[in-house]
Amino acid sequence: MMDRERSNLGYLRTLLAALSLCIIPTASIIYAQDGGPVIIGQRERLKLFGLESFQAEIEAYWRSLNNESTDALGVKTKTTESLFRETLHFGGVGYFGDPNLVNLDLNVSLQLAQEDIDSDAIGESNRTSETINEYDVTAVILQRSDSPLTIYSRRSQVLLSRQFADSLDSISIEHGARLSLRSDFMSNQFQLYRREQRQTGRFSGTDSEIIQDTFAWQGRIRPAGNHRLWWDYTFSNVDETGQILTPNNFTRHDAFVNHTYDFGSDSQHNIRSSLRLFKESGSFPVDRIRLDESLRMQHTDSFETKYVYIYDQQSRRNNNQSLHRGAASFRHELFDSLTTTGQLGSSLLSIDEGGFDSTQYFGDLGAKYQKLMPKGIFYATANINFNHQDDSERGSSIFITDEPHTFGTSGFIQLSRRNIVPGSIVITDLTGLITYTLTTDYTIRIFGDSIEVSRVLAGNIAPGQSVLVTYEIGPEPESTTDTIGYGITLRYRFTEGPLRGLSSYIRYRDQSQDRSNVGFSTFTGNDFNDLVFGLDYDIGRFSLTAEHQIHDSTLSPFNSTRFEGRYINRINSRSSFSANAFYQITDRTNEDIETAITNLTGRWTYRTSKKLRSSIVGTWRHEDDSTGTNSDAFDLSIDLNWRHRQTFIYCSLKNSIINSDTRDSTFQTFTFGASRKF
Repeated sequence: MMDRERSNLGYLRTLLAALSLCIIPTASIIYAQDGGPVIIGQRERLKLFGLESFQAEIEAYWRSLNNESTDALGVKTKTTESLFRETLHFGGVGYFGDPNLVNLDLNVSLQLAQEDIDSDAIGESNRTSETINEYDVTAVILQRSDSPLTIYSRRSQVLLSRQFADSLDSISIEHGARLSLRSDFMSNQFQLYRREQRQTGRFSGTDSEIIQDTFAWQGRIRPAGNHRLWWDYTFSNVDETGQILTPNNFTRHDAFVNHTYDFGSDSQHNIRSSLRLFKESGSFPVDRIRLDESLRMQHTDSFETKYVYIYDQQSRRNNNQSLHRGAASFRHELFDSLTTTGQLGSSLLSIDEGGFDSTQYFGDLGAKYQKLMPKGIFYATANINFNHQDDSERGSSIFITDEPHTFGTSGFIQLSRRNIVPGSIVITDLTGLITYTLTTDYTIRIFGDSIEVSRVLAGNIAPGQSVLVTYEIGPEPESTTDTIGYGITLRYRFTEGPLRGLSSYIRYRDQSQDRSNVGFSTFTGNDFNDLVFGLDYDIGRFSLTAEHQIHDSTLSPFNSTRFEGRYINRINSRSSFSANAFYQITDRTNEDIETAITNLTGRWTYRTSKKLRSSIVGTWRHEDDSTGTNSDAFDLSIDLNWRHRQTFIYCSLKNSIINSDTRDSTFQTFTFGASRKF
């Protein structure tokens, strides 16, 4: 009876509170966080538009460009350009109704541009005026809710500097929307956007355009226990045109699903499953399915095992191939000084066309040892491996897809596989959207067991850039290949005494390969022994390396010597200087080709005061090849920036010179600008 009376009393209180809202429509109920009494207050009225912050800026910008070029026949071309822009920037943060209802972030630039251009390359001289608009507008609806919606539109136009080449005018336009659905159990994000990227080289007459329409869906589920599931799906329709891109129109589906589960008494074990579905049309069509299964068992603190299975099926140009690969490995740590690893596995590669099968059995055993010694530390590694491979007769090609490589200081990468089809090489950026062009962006050179890919100095592949390389390996007869190899590495590093920072090292690798063919003359196996020895020395602000490599091979032997020095000095709180020197000479004894590369880079930054900053960056590169392909390139950039309160003045000078056997070119750019914020 008492419980029923209390229930009726609670119901009555709720009813009275509701009636009070009807009687006083402008009132709202606010509940105290500590469970205190109900407070009747005024309801906050919604505003049509509210402005939380606003700023404006005016800017004047002048750019002068000059290009002179002479080809191998002595034909000269010259282009000059003068560009002046006046810009009004304004932006702010505001909202419609309430900051949580529609939050708005707005940045707009209105530009008037006058340009004078005189070009022998395009055969015209004219003066133009244009209006340029840049903007970045973002609206977030219900940003503090579990389902915020973001709508955005942006346009930017900048000048991109390229080393040893003229600059590019780059325009980027993107419109899109993004919806997030969040909860403790599941989160999803949906995005739809259209992106247009245009780049134009005024002097070189090169241009490119990429138009991309994309839908993306990302999600994550974290159910009870140690399960985790996430996925990522992207659909894109891409159209690439222009002189510095391979023209291509394609659609791409890329879906990825990953599931992990931790188990064991302390969740020390882990199993991971992932599935990727990829389909692309266009000039380089591909269909791909890849499944990865991985089980890691942490038996003790010092001993673990891992089991991996991979299924990869792909189709390119009506060439269907599938790969099954399984491996079991272990890792054992004995104290902190000795670590041993081992692996056993097999794989089966099948190609539908021609009924090709390749069965492979492999294994390796390695050890890593380190020991504190008088005045230093001693490191040693040793490994031994074997591989047995049975190949049936193959009348079609094998495709190697998206193999990652990085263009280091040397400026080239090595594709170390036999029987690569040179014309099949496709190089893209890491996103796979930009496809680079042979001769314009890179060149290739074929050696006995490899292909060397070198980036063009004035091309679109930047120094140190990572790329993806796809290529095919041509048909081969039925064969059996047995490979046995071993290697050791020894290094001693002084950590005390007058030689502190000095390391001496030696690496040796030996491989014996026996390859027999049915019905054909036996191919030469890739037998080699590779010896590398050198010194590293870190002394103060200097890091020095001297290294020599002797690669004695039955297919493509070579000798190489490399010297590299790095210097970094933070002179004081206002100034710093860094420099890098690189020299490498490679002698390919079979082909009688000797290539020498020298690269020097220096950077100096100086802050005269809190207002004035300056920097100078210079690069000189020389390539000398015994085949007659020689080039010299120099790039210098000087920047000055002065800022006082809301006033900013800047100027820069860029000068690039490249002299080669085919063309001598000079690119000069001077910019000056001033802006004032309000």
